[in-house]
Amino acid sequence: MEKMKTKKGFKLGIGIILGTIVGYLTSNMQLWFVLGIAIGAALEYGTKKK
Repeated sequence: MEKMKTKKGFKLGIGIILGTIVGYLTSNMQLWFVLGIAIGAALEYGTKKK
């Protein structure tokens, strides 16, 4: 079964969105926005591509 390919930057965007939501809910936007970028970048560039 073939994996579905996502566009470049999709996982980074998901990380930013999740970081923003968590930051809003915890009233700590500065911390979670940066962590969302870091998590999204790790997901984006941490997976092996064929």
